[in-house]
Amino acid sequence: MTTQKISPSTLAEAANRSNRESSGRTDAAGHVDFSLDTLNTYASLGRVRSYQERQSNSGNPDIFERLERMAESEDWGGPTPDPSDDLGVLRYYVHRRFDRAIFEEMVLPDAESLLSVFNSGLVTARQDDIYGLFVPNTHTDNPPWYFRGWHVSGDQQLSSFSELPAPAAYSVEPGEYFLDWNRPLRFSSYHLAQSISRQFPNSVREIPYGIELAVDAAVARSLKTAKRNPGTAAPSWNHAKGEIQLLLPMFFTDPEIPFAALSISRGPESYQASEIISMDRAYKRARLVARPTASWLTTTRECG
Repeated sequence: MTTQKISPSTLAEAANRSNRESSGRTDAAGHVDFSLDTLNTYASLGRVRSYQERQSNSGNPDIFERLERMAESEDWGGPTPDPSDDLGVLRYYVHRRFDRAIFEEMVLPDAESLLSVFNSGLVTARQDDIYGLFVPNTHTDNPPWYFRGWHVSGDQQLSSFSELPAPAAYSVEPGEYFLDWNRPLRFSSYHLAQSISRQFPNSVREIPYGIELAVDAAVARSLKTAKRNPGTAAPSWNHAKGEIQLLLPMFFTDPEIPFAALSISRGPESYQASEIISMDRAYKRARLVARPTASWLTTTRECG
């Protein structure tokens, strides 16, 4: 039995038929970028255990648990851990990484198109790349592929591939990953205040102009910190906009603990502030690009 290679456009059509929302984003070559459900459209992942099942050791380890155990040690709960979702960052990472691999046509078939594989972007403690392997799904009403498991390049299960894919890239321009403080940052205090106001108590929201002034002060301090310490700006991936953005800490309620993060986009001559996002969203976006090292982004906080 042979299985036809599944193209990105075919997957997009399948996603639409399943009433799953596609981002509709294409590059110059017409390649399609997908929503968070791309992986579920492409393959059946098997049953995903709940946090309670993992704690009671009920059932078998799922796709995300197996990857966590295989990859080098990392806290996948993020800086604001949710007691009921200790692998939330990892699940977000895997789905978005696969999105990007589809976009760059880095989900590769073997010679007979009987298997397909993608690079997870994660490595083992010995720095071996970890690959996700798929086999044809024999159930016709389900996605075309079935997730078989995680493997490293020396595993026999990958021997039918003439080449293995590299990790999907987000940008080939090194300058996008670092802050150039010679470029001005342009922003609207009003619009940024709108994006953050709901996170403040009602008593503060009653003075909206006060929030705008607080945004001005927080941006000024953030830029001052970033110029003094170049490692402050953290690269991240904004999936909705399909671009690398830099994250900067925003201090509102505590001089040492950031309240949120400012995401900024690089333009031809300047930076443009995009939005203010929660620390949880900031960490997830940054982890797609690399394991965050900026202390303001990695310091553990109480969930609440």
